[in-house]
Parts: sequence; structure tokens; C-alpha cells
Amino acid sequence: MARLPIGKQMKSVGIALLLLGVAALSGCATISEDKCIAGNWQELGYRDGSYGVKRDKASKIADTCAKYGIDMDFDSYLSGFNQGLPSYCTYERGFALGENGSSYNQICSGQLAQDFAPGYDEGRAVYAVYQEHKSLISSYESKLDDIAGVKGRLESESLSAEDDKRLRKKLHRFRRQAEDMKIDIRAWERLHSLSRYQA
Repeated sequence: MARLPIGKQMKSVGIALLLLGVAALSGCATISEDKCIAGNWQELGYRDGSYGVKRDKASKIADTCAKYGIDMDFDSYLSGFNQGLPSYCTYERGFALGENGSSYNQICSGQLAQDFAPGYDEGRAVYAVYQEHKSLISSYESKLDDIAGVKGRLESESLSAEDDKRLRKKLHRFRRQAEDMKIDIRAWERLHSLSRYQA
């Protein structure tokens, strides 16, 4: 699949990110007694598969329903799960997971990884770009703090001529370093079409 510019990639996964949030909530939900009684096992399995939850959730459902005296139909659940899983293992879902910095969901393996894995790799690439941008900015702002600290000492302390000279040299060096860092930030932003950091 052709690689999209980062800006377009971000726009294309808004819905997928929302669905990932829904999936997370679904994975944490405990099945109710009413759902155990209803016994719509294939429908429940399909929903869980389409959300990319782990297969071992079936055991947790079975344990919960057993407390209500109800046996779960594993075969129907897994049949629905396997039918729903392909709707989760898509390029868009993989991209959203990778762009969010999350771990690869191993539920999408084998043939199911055909679209999901490339999407995940693309998403991780975007994530790495933004993480590097944040790192560059963090280093730059840390250097600005260093500059402020040296300036504060020069303005508030009674210094010997030697210490004053030493601190001014350090201030000059820090300012050069900060300018170099700012250039690196701008270059990274241009290279990856990122929003401009207001330095």
C-alpha cells in the first residue's frame, strides 16, 4: 500500500481511533446475567472479534455465566468471533494502533496480518516522527532553562571578574547550542510537514 503524507494519514484514522476506544471499553466490560440468559453467543463472539479482543475472553465469559448457572456455547461464540475478526484486522485499525504508540495486537496474525501489519508499521512510523519532534523540543526547552539559569546568576550574584567571564562564555555556548537545536526542529518539521513549534 502506498505511503501517505503524515497529515493525510492522521485524518484517515480518526474514526479508527474512536473505534479503538470503544474496543477498549468493550474488552473491560463484564457480561451481564441477562446476556448470559439470552445466549446470543455467535453475535457476542462476532462483536468481540470485530473489536479485536483476545480469544481468552471466552473463558472469562464462561466463568461469569457459570455463576448464574448458565453454560456458554463455545463453538457458537468462536464461530462468530472468527467471522468478526477480519473487520478488525484492517489497515486503518493497524495504523491507529501504531500511531497511538500501542503494542501490536497479536490477534491479527497469519493471513489476517496482510493489511493490519503494514498499517501498524505505517502508524508506528508516524508515532516515531512525533516522538522525535517532542524530544527535539524538550531538549531545546531544557537548554533555554540552562540559559535562564546562567543569566540569573550573572544578574543577581556578585561575581569575580574570572567567574563573570566564565559564565558569559557558558552563556554564549548555550545560546549557540539552542540556535542549533532550533534549526534541527525546523528541519524536522519541514521534512515531515509538521505544525511549527512556536519557539
